[in-house]
Amino acid sequence: MILFERLAQLHWPVLLGVTFVLMLWRLGSGPLQGRRLGKRFPITLAVGDLLLWPALVLVAGSLILQLTPWIGLEEGNAGVRTGTLIVCYLVASWLLARLIEVMILRKADDALPERVPKLVVGLIYGALMFVGIAILMWERGYSFTGIWLSTGVAAAVLGLALQRTLGDLFSGIALGIERPFKMGDWVELRDGTVGQVIDLNWRATRLRGWDNATHVIPNSKMAGEPLKNLHDDQHLFAPWYFVRIPAEVDPRFATALILDAALRCESILKFPHPIVRLADATTIPYQYMVWVHLKNYPAVFRGREELFREIHWAMQRAGISIAPEVHELHTRRAAVVQAEPPTILLALKGLDVAGLLTQEELEQVAARSVYSHFDSGHVILVEGAPSDAFYVIVGGLVEAAITLPDRTRKVTEVLGPGHHLGITSMLTDEPSFLELRAKSDVTLIRIDLDCLRSLLAKRPELAERLARIVKERVDAADAARAASRQPVGRLSLRDIRQRIEGLMARQSRFTRRP
Repeated sequence: MILFERLAQLHWPVLLGVTFVLMLWRLGSGPLQGRRLGKRFPITLAVGDLLLWPALVLVAGSLILQLTPWIGLEEGNAGVRTGTLIVCYLVASWLLARLIEVMILRKADDALPERVPKLVVGLIYGALMFVGIAILMWERGYSFTGIWLSTGVAAAVLGLALQRTLGDLFSGIALGIERPFKMGDWVELRDGTVGQVIDLNWRATRLRGWDNATHVIPNSKMAGEPLKNLHDDQHLFAPWYFVRIPAEVDPRFATALILDAALRCESILKFPHPIVRLADATTIPYQYMVWVHLKNYPAVFRGREELFREIHWAMQRAGISIAPEVHELHTRRAAVVQAEPPTILLALKGLDVAGLLTQEELEQVAARSVYSHFDSGHVILVEGAPSDAFYVIVGGLVEAAITLPDRTRKVTEVLGPGHHLGITSMLTDEPSFLELRAKSDVTLIRIDLDCLRSLLAKRPELAERLARIVKERVDAADAARAASRQPVGRLSLRDIRQRIEGLMARQSRFTRRP
């Protein structure tokens, strides 16, 4: 302060002019002025303000001291000095808090700029300005003990009068420290209110609902009742739904239909995979649970609609009506629902493999095939064992995995309805290079090897098509084994074709025997 007073005595016109120019520059909005630069370089400008404005306050106070002799108020110099210092400390504290706020807001999400609660920002400003006044009082020689004693009674009276307000304030501080939710999270309260957190200030928390209305919840209520955090747009949401199906429907068939419907939904993630379970078979109708994963909570509405639409379509196509829980009294005999899985021939027609066979060949394959069911977790084909049949997946998921050198198991592929397995080791006489395990309850069509080999003997183009499929899987096995540093026998397309032709020749000789 003394330095600025001496400068003001010697060069007061210069100081006055510089002060006026700096204020015009900082408050202006031109391309090279403070407001425009503040949008491009907020932290740099905040640091500049922290250095500039306290100095301008001191210069202004020094210039006022030069005017007091002219207006005959020299006895007020001490008050001017004290007032200048108070304003200087308050301005410096406020600008330091502003710098901290700018640094925090720079890390905020662009989609929701108010990621930092206003309560936290307000506490930063209040704390720093209190520290600034405390430093000034300490430098001026004031005793904090006397101040606390003189203000104790007034503080008690104010605390009693503002009990509810102070409760909201400290509840807001507790929420800011504990952080049960953050800005942008969706929360559900006990009374069913659902909204996105858009603000947390000193008195209340503001939620924005789906109808774009704002729910203002006192902080004391938010801190005192249970809530459900549904998280933000970057957090997976995993709801489960229940479907009621008549008890006459085979549970394996119903589970496969629901899982296939869930896999057709675009909004539902394929990994983690949907899970379908028979949840309750003690009441009629049976209740099935389907557990799915969505990319976030806001996607729940579209995903739920799409899921139930696909389930309705699948049930309607299979001739099954979803049975709601209805309590009725009938005076006549109720109709018996008879719903069975489709025949093997009908199931084969609905799969991709049907495009390779004629109607007569499909009937021949169906006559030599049976349904096979495997529970979730069952090993269908052991790694290193030859396949005893050709399987086509009708419902459910099957994991294909390899064993790494450290004996850990790595999933390489997940097969769904329409995929087939067992053909590689069947046509090449090689043991299976994969372990095939049921990811969920699985329904397969087991086709006899002799039946398939007889078809290959009559259909060379079908043998060529299967040879290419085998080649693709052998190449995939080669890549998987190379990644795990395990040797694998390399087979070319020519080797596979020769082995298939040998099988066809043996089959032809067998059929010519009397």
